[in-house]
Amino acid sequence: MVPVFLAQWMKEKRSPYMVLIFISISIAAALLFGSNMDIKLKIDTFRGEGVTVEEAERWIDRLNESGAFIFSLRAEEESLADVRQGRSDMAVRLLKDDYRIIAVMESTNVELVQQHMQAVYHEEFRIMAAASHAEDELEFREAMKTYMEQPPLKLQSSTSSGSELRSYDMRLQLLFGFSLFLAMLTVGFRVNAMTAEKISGIWNRVILSPLTKTEMYLGHLTYSTLIGIVQITMVFLLAKYLFGFSLGHSFGMLAMIVVLYTMTIVAMSMLFTGILRTPEQFGAIFTSIVPIMPLISGAYMPPGTITNDVLLFIGQFLPLQHALDALIGVSIYEQGWTDIYLPLAKLLLMAVIFFGVGINLVERRRL
Repeated sequence: MVPVFLAQWMKEKRSPYMVLIFISISIAAALLFGSNMDIKLKIDTFRGEGVTVEEAERWIDRLNESGAFIFSLRAEEESLADVRQGRSDMAVRLLKDDYRIIAVMESTNVELVQQHMQAVYHEEFRIMAAASHAEDELEFREAMKTYMEQPPLKLQSSTSSGSELRSYDMRLQLLFGFSLFLAMLTVGFRVNAMTAEKISGIWNRVILSPLTKTEMYLGHLTYSTLIGIVQITMVFLLAKYLFGFSLGHSFGMLAMIVVLYTMTIVAMSMLFTGILRTPEQFGAIFTSIVPIMPLISGAYMPPGTITNDVLLFIGQFLPLQHALDALIGVSIYEQGWTDIYLPLAKLLLMAVIFFGVGINLVERRRL
């Protein structure tokens, strides 16, 4: 086993470009797409007729209180030019006790901004109406602010078990999804090198050496597993310590999930190797099927988006979905081994079946 493992390492040292490219793409894609989820929408705002700078700034401060959007005051010509040329989705004209949203087309962002501004204006008008009947409007507003910051009643939400209700982190799901998906490509092409050796005759020459066939398989598959583990672990470490992603408090559990997932992907690649006869067939079909797996597994979409029963049924046979469930459970919901044993058990079962059927098909094809 060790000589075969070292032989793969020496080949990698002579030509490391493929693995380095996949690892670089994995890190770049996972961190890029994951980080972009936290970018807030910036909206240019300009004064309409009869609106002073002080009034505009007061409205902008009120609109920015929630932190959902970033409203900034700009010149009217610049704001409209950006919308007209497609550099900005929309702009907002502040009027006297009103507003107008300028956009070239309807979109989800326009609707969200419309809802946000309508809620803020409605609340502000109610406060203004109440303050108009007070003796001192400024004192009334201060009392209202204090009352809102320290209300007599507070509503707290929790799960059915009484634990804290956590908000879902879509950035983290994308990080996991892209990392697991791109690791499949890296591992798959490493396992495909075994088929290339069989076609070129290197495999048959090695069989004549003192190495057993089991040791040859272990050498190839162990090296492919190690490559996948290193790739995913590098992404997670960079995300945690360089980009500030919150991966939970149990990095050891995440590491175990990564190891089991990588073993399952190696086994799945071995199954493809047994079904397909040449490295060219593997490269064509494997790269066509693998990109569909994250879509069926819902790796790129919020939970509950996929409701089709057929897609949900197919997803149960994909390793990526179970690994993603386990990673999210540990990192976001801080689940323990008893909570994630089912997806891990499914991964282990897939690995056993894929290895058994894949190696059997490879050996039968040689007869």
